[in-house]
Amino acid sequence: MSSITETHRKLLGTWALVEYKAIDTETGHVSHPMGQEAQGFLMYSADGFVSAHLMQPGAPAFSGKDVERATQEELSGAMKHYMAYCGHYYLEEVDGGFMLKHNMEVSLFPHWLGNEQGRFVTLNGDNMELNTANSYLVDGQCVRGSVKWQKVQSPAHY
Repeated sequence: MSSITETHRKLLGTWALVEYKAIDTETGHVSHPMGQEAQGFLMYSADGFVSAHLMQPGAPAFSGKDVERATQEELSGAMKHYMAYCGHYYLEEVDGGFMLKHNMEVSLFPHWLGNEQGRFVTLNGDNMELNTANSYLVDGQCVRGSVKWQKVQSPAHY
């Protein structure tokens, strides 16, 4: 098993979303809250910041080019297709494994602000799986989230 220092080193960088699923805590039923074609990126910086962006493709474009003049329906539709947050993170050892703690300092969802959310982390080469430590509600169902990511390789031309 890796040390906490080694695990932290492996986290650093950008990760592309592979799959986001919600598992019903009572029935075990698996759903994909942002669809099976969800897209996203998760970034961990060496100075302790995390930034997460997930999107369900298919949000209708706004009727105009001025975001400040979008209708309530357009804004609501955009929010239902996107999730984002940013803040400090830290890693801790728990029961022989590792847990990431994400501090919600900026969030699309106002009720997440100031919260700390835990995710159990499993790393296997360039693949990572994050499983929520606590359940939450999705469409009225109590679920636990499971998100799979793949490490993004840096472009050679930067």
